Amino acid sequence: MKIKVLDLSEWKEFARSKKNISIFVISFLSTTIMLHFTANFICNIESRPGFGFDDPILSRFEPINLTWLIFITLYSSIFATFFYLLQFPRQLSLAFFAYALLLVFRISAMYLLPLEPPEKIILLKDPIIENFGTEVTLTKDLFFSGHTSLMFLLFLLVNNRALKILLLLGTIIVGGGILLQHVHYTIDVFIAIFAAYSAYGIVNFILTKSKFLTKNVSG
Repeated sequence: MKIKVLDLSEWKEFARSKKNISIFVISFLSTTIMLHFTANFICNIESRPGFGFDDPILSRFEPINLTWLIFITLYSSIFATFFYLLQFPRQLSLAFFAYALLLVFRISAMYLLPLEPPEKIILLKDPIIENFGTEVTLTKDLFFSGHTSLMFLLFLLVNNRALKILLLLGTIIVGGGILLQHVHYTIDVFIAIFAAYSAYGIVNFILTKSKFLTKNVSG
């Protein structure tokens, strides 16, 4: 199945309804608000004491620096998925709501389970995030992995077979790279998959029941 050239024809029908536009705006604002709140939260928890533990998988190998591979994969996946979903306003609304809920899950998990980073961590410095006015190097935003959960959420959001395969491969690269770099504990990466699936499933169920989502993304 081929990825179509950007086609915004679905927006014409979608924009005829004030309800649709309202839902889309709310979904976008929910993600924007949660991103801001999450950024403040993860900076604040850097000074909070936590606990570490011996990870039986991480202890089997020395860490290697895969920062650029991880972020090239992550940001190219975000761009490709957004460009694809831009054709489907209903699914794009689902994406915004699901990501906002995923951030709620992540903040709650980090608050309830304060962790210290793995002993041999190689810092994962985001080339974009860390240029937005904060000099805090993040090490304690651990349980669960935000990068892995976002990648798997992107995988869930698309129906195009070729793109879906690439996003699944990207999820493996990002999740595996994070472990190889000792940025997260193994449990952080595994739980990230379930968190992303839960956020997607809950929002998809609600929007389908409300009849906002009446069909799946084509293409």
